[in-house]
Amino acid sequence: MAENIHFAAVPDWKAAQAMLTFEPRQPTIPAGLEPARLRIFVRDHKMRELAVAERTLEAFYTGFVFTQSRKGVEEARRLALDVSYGRDRQEASIGGHAARAYELGPEPEPDDIDGRPPSVVTWHDGEMFFFLASGEMPVAELIPIAASIYAPRT
Repeated sequence: MAENIHFAAVPDWKAAQAMLTFEPRQPTIPAGLEPARLRIFVRDHKMRELAVAERTLEAFYTGFVFTQSRKGVEEARRLALDVSYGRDRQEASIGGHAARAYELGPEPEPDDIDGRPPSVVTWHDGEMFFFLASGEMPVAELIPIAASIYAPRT
């Protein structure tokens, strides 16, 4: 992952939690995928330091990215259920919460500058907004990953 001064790289989930105002949810990843590379959005586009309460955690895995942030109940709901992240929206449920899913787009033509639309799953849990996306994996593989954040840890 290239260096980006808007983000702070963090070595693990415990270090991430120390930089946030929420307890990050960690998904159970499918066998064979690499552990997450974690980073936290700490500066806005004008290079202003973001308040701890406004930070977003991004977890990059092999094949998908999982983001989470505290947005307030109304904004988290709007981002999850009202904003469109693709075509052919599907209704879904993640951990008993209303969700939206958008399927991985078709392979683009070689000269298509837009590329392939990713598969996306979004939902909110109270004031928390969750976003899971992949340019490789279909929604059917992302939904169990999303649901795994609610599974008890062993």
